[in-house]
Amino acid sequence: MKQTREILKTYFETGDKPTEGEFKELLDSFTHLNEFNFGIDVKPTGHTYAKYYHVYRAQSPSFDNGHKIIEGSTGENPPSFANYDHLMSRSLRYKRLQIKTIGGINFTEHQPKLIIERYKQRKKLKSGFIKPAGFYKERPEEAAMWNRQSEYSLSSEVDTIDINPFQYFRPGPVDLPNSLYNFLPSGALSRSKSFKFSNNAKPFVPLQLRLQIQIDGNLYLSNAIRLKIILGTNENDSINFIFD
Repeated sequence: MKQTREILKTYFETGDKPTEGEFKELLDSFTHLNEFNFGIDVKPTGHTYAKYYHVYRAQSPSFDNGHKIIEGSTGENPPSFANYDHLMSRSLRYKRLQIKTIGGINFTEHQPKLIIERYKQRKKLKSGFIKPAGFYKERPEEAAMWNRQSEYSLSSEVDTIDINPFQYFRPGPVDLPNSLYNFLPSGALSRSKSFKFSNNAKPFVPLQLRLQIQIDGNLYLSNAIRLKIILGTNENDSINFIFD
């Protein structure tokens, strides 16, 4: 029979000799992760959405924010920003993600979150440390700089999440008027043999999605689901998701 923490603690006070039954109650009172098969099922929504964007590039490559992508309204004049050049304004179509939780998730107790991990190339930091390539969760404040989120709270078994997929890209170093072919993954280094193009030469960004839950104050992550955000080429070519 399951017991509260307070009762279980009384079995192991100084001088106590816990019985076989008390040890059984201890084991039965906790959730074992190998018995708690939790995770997520992810698929694009059937409905297609559209947003209008203004795209800018910093005039100096030394800027921490080398680009800006902001949402706007169709036909409006793009706002001006000091030290940034306006490159294009256009509408883009995309789909949101439908997230279905798997396992006996208690949304009040487990406080589930969708965690997004972005692929980052191998990079030498200012400290001299070589950060290996891999999937990393962005700090929330870092993601917010680029109008992204690295985590989303889930409130029901099936949630629809708008990850703002265009915000995972940035304009490349070569100007192709009103074209998206020169776009790169945001934060990617401009070098040959990059992962930036899909088989049909469309820029893409690799991501990992995980479910995070909380049990007794500890955080646990599910196995990852990998996908690619494939950038469309025009207003009629929607941003797409391909699952690995």
